[in-house]
Amino acid sequence: MYDDLIPRPRYLERIRPFVGTPLIKLITGQRRVGKSSILKLLAAQAGAERPDIPVVYIDKELSRWDGVNDGASLEAEAKAVPGTDKVALFIDEAQEIPGFDRALRSLAAEGRHDIYITGSNAQLLSGEIATLFAGRVATVRVHPLSYDEFLVFHGRSDSDESLGLYLRYGGLPFLRNLALEDETALEYLGGVFDSVVLKDIVLRHGVRNPAILARIAEFVADSIGTPTSARNIANYLKAKGIEVSPQSVLDYLSYLEQSFAVRRVKPEDLQGKRILEGGDKYYFEDLGLRTRVRGFSQRELGKVVENAVFLRLEFDGWTVHSGRVGAREIDFVCDRSGQRIHVQAAYLLADEATREREFGALLELGDAWPKFVVSMDPLQADERGIRHLSLRGFLRGDYLPNA
Repeated sequence: MYDDLIPRPRYLERIRPFVGTPLIKLITGQRRVGKSSILKLLAAQAGAERPDIPVVYIDKELSRWDGVNDGASLEAEAKAVPGTDKVALFIDEAQEIPGFDRALRSLAAEGRHDIYITGSNAQLLSGEIATLFAGRVATVRVHPLSYDEFLVFHGRSDSDESLGLYLRYGGLPFLRNLALEDETALEYLGGVFDSVVLKDIVLRHGVRNPAILARIAEFVADSIGTPTSARNIANYLKAKGIEVSPQSVLDYLSYLEQSFAVRRVKPEDLQGKRILEGGDKYYFEDLGLRTRVRGFSQRELGKVVENAVFLRLEFDGWTVHSGRVGAREIDFVCDRSGQRIHVQAAYLLADEATREREFGALLELGDAWPKFVVSMDPLQADERGIRHLSLRGFLRGDYLPNA
C-alpha cells in the first residue's frame, strides 16, 4: 500500500506516542508540505503493525467517498466496520466534510476509533481544532523537506551543488517530480504561493486587496533576519504609493503566519531574561517560496543562509527566539526540553570584523550552553569553545549531540 511514498520517519516517530490513544491526531502545516503523504504512511504503518485492527481511509478527492458529505454520514461510515473493538480512522482534508467536528467529537468520546486527520490551513488551523476538541487533540506540525530529506527525495548526494539547489528551490516534496530549473520549478512554486495567499488568506479573511498582501510578502522576503515593525512596512508601502495603516499590516502579517507561509521570531533580552515587544524577525517557511517572491541572487545569500538555519532549528523541534545582549544581537536562541543553544548564521566570515561580530556576540554571553557559528566558508575554525560549522553540516544535523 502506497509503495511509491518516500518515508519521513521523523514525523512517524513524533506521532507514535499518540498511536492507539483517544486523542485525535492532527497533521497540520503549510499547503503542499506532504501532510497527505504522511497520513497515507501512517495508515500503511497501522495496517502492518496492527493487522487485527481495520483501517478506514477517507480521501475526499476520490469519488468513492462522495457519500460522506456531512457529519452524520461520516459517523455512519466510521461505525460501519463490524465485529471489532477498535478501528483506525484516517481522514484527509477533514474540513471538506461539513459537521466533521461534531462527528469526530462523538467518535472520540465513544473510544472505539483511533483517529488521524489532516486539514487545510484555510479552514482548520491547529489553534482552532484545539478549541473544537477541547483538549482531545495531539498536533504534529509538518515542515517542508529538511536538507537531508531533500537529498533522499531527489536521490542526490550531499554536495555544494545539492545545497545550492536546496537553497534556491526549497523543500516542497512535489518538486522531486520536476526538473530543478527556474522555468519549471518556479512556475510550480508560484502556483503554490497563489494557493496559500488566495485560498488560505484572501478567501478566509476577506482581504479586499491581495496586491497589498503580496507586497508585504515581498517586504518580508527582502528583510529576512532584520528586526522589523508594522510601521516600517506601512512606510515602505506608502513610498510605493500604497496607503495602509500599521494595524492592517499587523493583520496581514498575522494572516501570513497563520497560513504558515512565514514564521515570526520574537526577541529575547538575554540579560534581563525576558521576551521583548517589537523588533520581531520573519522567515519564510519554504526557501523556494521565498525565491518565487523575491528572486535568488548572490548578494542575498546571507539572508538565505539565515533562513535555512532557522528552518533546520524549527524542524528539530527547538523553540526559537532572537537574542539581544546589550547592543549585540544573537541570531537564534533555542530552547528544547530544558536545553538551550545559541546560533549565529552568516554567508561568509570574509574578514576579521565579520568574524569578531559573529563570535564576539556569543563570547559575550558567558554561559555554558553550546554555541555555534554557521557559514558557507570552505574551512571552519572554532574559537574559544564556540564551534564553527559549515552550512551543509549544520543542515544535516551535525550540531546535534548524537550526530
